[in-house]
Amino acid sequence: MIRFPQFVQYAAALFLLLTVCTLSQAQPVIPEAAILNYDLAISFQLREHLMTGTARITIPPGNGLALSLTGLEVTGTLLQQSNGREQTVNSGGDVLILPEDPNDRTLFISYRKKISQHGQENYIEPDAISLLSAWYPVPQTPVLFSLSAEVPDGFEAITESDSFPLQKIGNRFRASYSNPTTTIHFIAGPYTLASRTVRPGLDVYTMFFSEDQALSLRYLEQAAEFLAGYEQKLGQYPFSHYVIVANRLPTGYGMPTFTLLGQTVLRLPFIVTTSLGHEIVHSWFGNGVQVDGATGNWCEGLTSYLSDYSFREQQGEGRSSRKENIVKYLSYTDTEETIPLADFVSADHNQPLAQNRRAVGYNRGVLFFHELREKITTASFTDGLRLFYKNYNGKSASWQDLMHSFAAAGGKNLQRFFDERLNRTSIPELAVENIGVERSGTNITLTFDIRQLTDDPFVLRVPVRVTTLSATVTKVIETGAAKQTVNIELDDTPLTLEVDPDYTFLRRLSDNEYPAVLSRFLGAADKLIVTTAGEEEKYQPILSLFANEDTIVVSADEVRNKDLGSRSLLLLGVDQLPVTTLFGTVHRPAAGVTVDVRHHPLVPGKTAVLLSSSSRQESAAVARRLKHYGKYSFLHFSDGRKTKAETERTENGIVIPVTELPDGGATKEISGFDGVVDKLMENRVIYVGEQHTSLSDHLLQLRLIEAIHAKHDDLAIGMEMFPVTSQDALDSYILAQDSIDEAAFLRQSDYFNVWRFDYRYYRDIINFAKKNKVPVIGINLDRQIVSGVFRDGDTDGLDPQVLASLPKTRDLDIAGYRQRLEAIHNIHQSGGHGSGFFSGFIQAQGLWDETMASNISNYLKQNPTTRIIVLAGAQHTRKDSGIPPRVARRLSVQQASVVNISGDSFGAFAPGLADYFFISEAAQLPQLPKIGVVLVSEENDQMVLKVDSVLGGSGAEHAGLKKNDILIELDGRQIHDMIDVKAAMLDKDGGETVAITVLRSSREIKFNVELRPELPARPAGHP
Repeated sequence: MIRFPQFVQYAAALFLLLTVCTLSQAQPVIPEAAILNYDLAISFQLREHLMTGTARITIPPGNGLALSLTGLEVTGTLLQQSNGREQTVNSGGDVLILPEDPNDRTLFISYRKKISQHGQENYIEPDAISLLSAWYPVPQTPVLFSLSAEVPDGFEAITESDSFPLQKIGNRFRASYSNPTTTIHFIAGPYTLASRTVRPGLDVYTMFFSEDQALSLRYLEQAAEFLAGYEQKLGQYPFSHYVIVANRLPTGYGMPTFTLLGQTVLRLPFIVTTSLGHEIVHSWFGNGVQVDGATGNWCEGLTSYLSDYSFREQQGEGRSSRKENIVKYLSYTDTEETIPLADFVSADHNQPLAQNRRAVGYNRGVLFFHELREKITTASFTDGLRLFYKNYNGKSASWQDLMHSFAAAGGKNLQRFFDERLNRTSIPELAVENIGVERSGTNITLTFDIRQLTDDPFVLRVPVRVTTLSATVTKVIETGAAKQTVNIELDDTPLTLEVDPDYTFLRRLSDNEYPAVLSRFLGAADKLIVTTAGEEEKYQPILSLFANEDTIVVSADEVRNKDLGSRSLLLLGVDQLPVTTLFGTVHRPAAGVTVDVRHHPLVPGKTAVLLSSSSRQESAAVARRLKHYGKYSFLHFSDGRKTKAETERTENGIVIPVTELPDGGATKEISGFDGVVDKLMENRVIYVGEQHTSLSDHLLQLRLIEAIHAKHDDLAIGMEMFPVTSQDALDSYILAQDSIDEAAFLRQSDYFNVWRFDYRYYRDIINFAKKNKVPVIGINLDRQIVSGVFRDGDTDGLDPQVLASLPKTRDLDIAGYRQRLEAIHNIHQSGGHGSGFFSGFIQAQGLWDETMASNISNYLKQNPTTRIIVLAGAQHTRKDSGIPPRVARRLSVQQASVVNISGDSFGAFAPGLADYFFISEAAQLPQLPKIGVVLVSEENDQMVLKVDSVLGGSGAEHAGLKKNDILIELDGRQIHDMIDVKAAMLDKDGGETVAITVLRSSREIKFNVELRPELPARPAGHP
């Protein structure tokens, strides 16, 4: 980072004008303003951490002077005029101003500065001196500096100077600098100097402490290579020497003629090949061509692009680097306080919103220059750099100056390009719509629209890549419209379309591109930190990082589920309830610190960080460094050392499947039914997935139950269709000696409320279980629990007893689970089929899956020799993200998942769905015949079913049933409610006649009613 000149500005009311006693005299002609000469003399008392200095500033006629005295103890002032008159000046306050005057003047200021507590800027100790900020009276306008410094024996020194090593007489160093500036720096210490010649007239040096001297050779060689390379690319280096200086403080600065690197920084193995190059580039841009601060800082973005980014690109990591820059920019700029690139001025780490400002200047800046390079070509970009440096070396330059140089080199008008990217806070956001493949004769054309979602479209060059069966076709689409229709001629069938797969410009990322990384939490404005009771002290160093932020900190015992579903999360400790209810059981190493960044399972677009530490010492060792690891998704530290670092792999570009190729396999590998059953017998849990209204699926379930029971009769059937509360009814109907009848079973199990699908799909399975005394286990939870969580968006509204009965360990972050449910939820919402929150939807589904897994596991533990066949929807039986991995988390057991492929079920077999598949013929459940009445329940001493209406053309109408008849008997079965009616109708066929007895005006009347298969529309569920 370059250190830019700074001058402390104050309001006019605070300016203290000097009181000068002068005699009347003739007013000489005032010459044009000239550059002032500024001579500094300094000495030190190291053990007292004290510097003493004298400033002598020569002021030509017609010039004024403004100085910042911030941080200095002024001990004396003297103003000498050319006529010999002398006077003291009032130096009270932090600013000293001398108005313009027609006479030659010389100002003397003596001062002291004591560094009692060194920070990141200044250091005066017996082992070194480092003066970077407010150590001399700082001029508002550039001056020509010369410096004389007396230092202890054995010290070497450096400052901005025309030559190096500095002139030394005894213990006094002298330097002069012929480039006007407002800011200089002084470094001294017991250094060892080493050097290497880059070319005649240019030498590179190291000034390292003795303990780091072994690093010198590598730094000299790499610096010489950088200097020679950048001279070839940019033009001649603007100074005669370059010095790499070690600092006792942890700095990383680039000054004219030298860079100042903290010892801890210097020793990092990657610095010599990365950050060193960055600081060297600042010699051209920042120190050679200076920044016109009034028009914004272009320098940090350009320097980063030519160094940090360029190094990654040379290693074949250009795309990764660009994507990382986009992710970091998006992480820190999701706020209304984000500024446009043109307003970026300072890279100061200590400024308000520092990370936000640096993301604009560095990350957006890097991507700006890359997009510019792609627009005007690499050759023109290099020509533009050289032209810009040639024209402005030794001068200040603006964004407009930069634009004119690149426009001249590229032969293009770049005004709109620069205006859009410099002056807007918005960035491009793309959507791909209306994808189609047109075939005409032998011609194949892929058509689609690129739509810009910003209010005002950008002028863009959008690369697209089409993968076909035999080739890859790449095009660049130039657009400045809100919607651009694209037609691409192809030789064969397109398989995938990728938009901007290499990240050639800054844009918003699609969900599938956006990795869960630490910077996304660090930059979030809505942080919620959840602590583990009793472990607050262990995590205090982590908590202190957020002490100055508007961050909510709450104990895991007190946090509401609703709060978890609305904010970015930092969960300190993995044994707390919020962790287990969102991510299941999380295992961590016994020692060290682990940082695990996940996509927030309840809130799309946000992140949740699981941070665990084994001690306060481990936490303290990494706390201040965490912000430097923002690009990672998973980190582990041991004794403060990074031992593991990973970033989630996501899609590159906006990827859209165009043509789905079917899966297939060799027919010789397909087994017969018995062969698959033999394989299934190796498992203790067998899942048979279903589409709930596919008779083919249910017939397969029955056949597998029969076949497996024949081989192993210690069998149970777990059914999603029944909640645990139906278990007594299941046992009473299937296992009891004096079993209840079917109607009572359906009533007591509440089947028609808890499941509602046609009972005939499952009737043969239930009857087989009843005949063979095979236990049927209700594994689901009550529907109202699921519905309530979905509706409310959280679990806070559940009865405490109900909440306590639910599984405490619920993993909503299994790979693919969140994405699958998010897609389903979006379909429901867009189709107007639901209004629940996604946080409620995924938690309801998670409770569903985890409850079934818990009930299966508990049953197997209680019955150690029993196999279980689980019947559930095919999404629940998925081997990758359904019930099976949740059972595996609870119990070590062999499992297999089965799906059916048939005309009315699955069109294709998905490998992630199941371990085995069957190919069955399609089958249809016969339609239930209808009586032709609409019935309503009514309480009349007891609940009765009353005919509300009789449908025209029905058997009921033909037989003579009327409105208000009370149905009391159907084919000899007493009728009390709709369950009795449904049970009585289960075995009926169309064309069959049933005997119906009704009560009409207190008189029983019998009718014979012909059942008819099809009738006019009637309310669902009525016979």
